[in-house]
Amino acid sequence: MVPLEVGTEVGNWQITNASLQLNDSYQDSLAVSYWDKMTSLLPTDLLEKYVTSLRLYTDGPQEDLGGLNQLDASNKYWQLDLDTADFNLYNQDSVFVLDYTHTLIHEFGHLLTLNATQIEPTKDIRQDDTKGYLTSEGYAIQSSYLGKFVDQFWPADFLLEWDKIDQTKNEDRRAKKLFAFYDEYSSRFVTEYAAENPEEDIAESWAFFVLAEKPAPHHDGAQKVLFFYQFDELVSLREQIRSNIDTLPVSYLEVYKTEKAF
Repeated sequence: MVPLEVGTEVGNWQITNASLQLNDSYQDSLAVSYWDKMTSLLPTDLLEKYVTSLRLYTDGPQEDLGGLNQLDASNKYWQLDLDTADFNLYNQDSVFVLDYTHTLIHEFGHLLTLNATQIEPTKDIRQDDTKGYLTSEGYAIQSSYLGKFVDQFWPADFLLEWDKIDQTKNEDRRAKKLFAFYDEYSSRFVTEYAAENPEEDIAESWAFFVLAEKPAPHHDGAQKVLFFYQFDELVSLREQIRSNIDTLPVSYLEVYKTEKAF
């Protein structure tokens, strides 16, 4: 992931120790609202350690939503990019609020699994299997959450099948092949987007771990949600985030799967 350059710029603010640094601009109050939303929902320890800037922009609704993105190859400095149309804090529709809440928790999952304690930076552009799974940020450390996740849910033959699709240079052909890959293995994923790559798979699974009740281990998608329960520190983060949500969704994993028709 890299900092986004899409859309019309609203403003950019520095973050120091999880505190927003004002720009003395008329957009400061807007930035405060968004940063307050982040810190009221998500545990601040990781935000304080890694997030160094907030960027607000818009390219219109239902386009690029934003995300948490590394600012350099060290994985130590991250920027929060948010589209003010898709993260409209004034829209109180419950479905809309749940959608962006899911997205914020998903993005926090990237920070959790791709920060400097989890990923070893590298200049390699092709994976060396002796070093583990290669992300665009570097190699997943063997003991990392992503390293363990890939070992458990992305066996070598499955990862190779996905990698051949990912190497497709034509984006339309890649998208069609990726959908066919998801369609064949849909029971292994919590959402279609999770099949994009292991990094999105773990972030989507993390979002359902936080928002959904503990599922029965009926299929691999549910097993991916259950994966996080082995880590006491992640169970604690789940409890912290859930305590910050006014209304938790009911049967979220099952309802989401039904609504998305898979």
